[in-house]
Amino acid sequence: MTKPRDAGRGAAPPLDDAQALLLRIADATDKISENERMCRAEVEQVEDRYRSAACSFRDALKRDAAALLALMKRHRRALFAETDVVNLPAGSLIRTEADKVTIPRGALERCIALALDDAIKTVKSLDREAVEKWPDERLFLIGAKREPREEFSYDIKEVAKNET
Repeated sequence: MTKPRDAGRGAAPPLDDAQALLLRIADATDKISENERMCRAEVEQVEDRYRSAACSFRDALKRDAAALLALMKRHRRALFAETDVVNLPAGSLIRTEADKVTIPRGALERCIALALDDAIKTVKSLDREAVEKWPDERLFLIGAKREPREEFSYDIKEVAKNET
């Protein structure tokens, strides 16, 4: 094993060059770290400045989305009389039908008694996803049923976003 060379007085020129490069690298590393620290501090200030406005926009978005869905449900016959999609200049109102399984109380006990273990979670609760995949005959065994339900959603067009 060789000993590290001590670059003291009278060091050879390549060692002087290496020492200078090491100092420059250390200086650049320190400057980068300081620059990143300052950047993070400024970003935090900017985020703080816009955070309250973003919260109010999020609240307005939740409120307006809920109001739109409520309007679609309340006026379903007028809006969706002949179609499931209503195209408007600002976007589309969409109505879909999907089956929803209603599971009555006591269904877990029935599943246990009937050894329908694929729908029983280890914490002794029903696995809704597994039950929803069952055929109607199996749902009947535990007193569950599949019923059609309406779902409402919406889609915003890019043009509408740019107009506001």
